[in-house]
Amino acid sequence: MATFKCHGIIIKRSNLGEADRILTILTFDLGKIKAVARGVRKTLSKLAGYLELFCVDDLLLVEGRSLDTVAGAVTTKCFKNLRGNLKATQTAFYFAEIIDKLTEDREPHKEIFELLENSLEHLDGKKNDLLISYFEFNFLAETGFHPELNKCISCSKKLEEAGNFFSFESGGLMCKNCRHDIGHSISSEAIKVLRLFLQHRISVIDKLKTENNLSKEIRQITRGYLKHTSGKELKSEGYLYE
Repeated sequence: MATFKCHGIIIKRSNLGEADRILTILTFDLGKIKAVARGVRKTLSKLAGYLELFCVDDLLLVEGRSLDTVAGAVTTKCFKNLRGNLKATQTAFYFAEIIDKLTEDREPHKEIFELLENSLEHLDGKKNDLLISYFEFNFLAETGFHPELNKCISCSKKLEEAGNFFSFESGGLMCKNCRHDIGHSISSEAIKVLRLFLQHRISVIDKLKTENNLSKEIRQITRGYLKHTSGKELKSEGYLYE
């Protein structure tokens, strides 16, 4: 049987039989894949310590008819602080569920892999109220729902400083003349932050100073947009601390 190597992050595990596990892995080159780890739940399993959730691994897989099999693994990065921080762990599960439910198997998307790895790294070492919103908004942008933030999505005219709305249905900003009772009011400050989300790497959120009301407004926009575009309820969202 053919073997192949991949670089991936384990985003989900489920038990199979008495000793095996099925792993869902977000890989750098292949997208999301599933593989079985034989005997990994046994006490003396050599692979067990290398196949932890949210760890970045170099994997050796054997091709199978329905599921590939993990033949070897080396952990290159493990976010150890997540295990001791309940809020961080719950947030990591939320990120993983978004990717698992809203991406197709074996659709390569290196940008989403990098987004998850950078977000987990940030989550492991820093606290920032904007991290979840940054992840949600950039995930949507990378999966084909890039929002229009620079002009009215309806009339294409330049936006005024105030009085604008974000339309989940249309996927971007609307001026007050085009709203027609749809859209959610959005401040100029929130628009500026959302633009920075899409223009810069994750380190930008450490430079942004936002009051609680602004962080809440941004969270309502990014989460509302995610819910509308996905049409799915995410179980892990209910465990997030607001």
